[in-house]
Amino acid sequence: MMAHLSSEQIAECITGQPSRTVSEHVQDCPACGAKVASFREALGEFRGAVRAWSEDQACAVRAIPPSVAEPRSWAASHQFAWALLMAAVCIIASFVIPRRGGDAAASSDAVLLNQVDSQVSRTVPASMEPLMKLVVQK
Repeated sequence: MMAHLSSEQIAECITGQPSRTVSEHVQDCPACGAKVASFREALGEFRGAVRAWSEDQACAVRAIPPSVAEPRSWAASHQFAWALLMAAVCIIASFVIPRRGGDAAASSDAVLLNQVDSQVSRTVPASMEPLMKLVVQK
């Protein structure tokens, strides 16, 4: 006799595709048979709850008069259309409006590069320059 069923084997029983040994074990073992029956019962209750909920939703939709239901969908489509229009305006504006500060950024970049170049091209650090003057004077 095999040990109790794993969760995968119980799932096989629920889906209706158990192997022969698993189905025989469910019939012979009261504990595993009870697990499978409990799981099937829980699924049946869930199915009933989903069907009841969907029927309630269908009745609620049928209870709304068409004159009330139409403006809601119209408003949603209008909101979507306005959102698309605003996105298009923003995209077009980003191409049309000239960018300011481009020349200022380029000139500040050039100034910074010149400063870096002057610092890198020094033979000694700025703090050591007075000592270099002493050495050169000899």
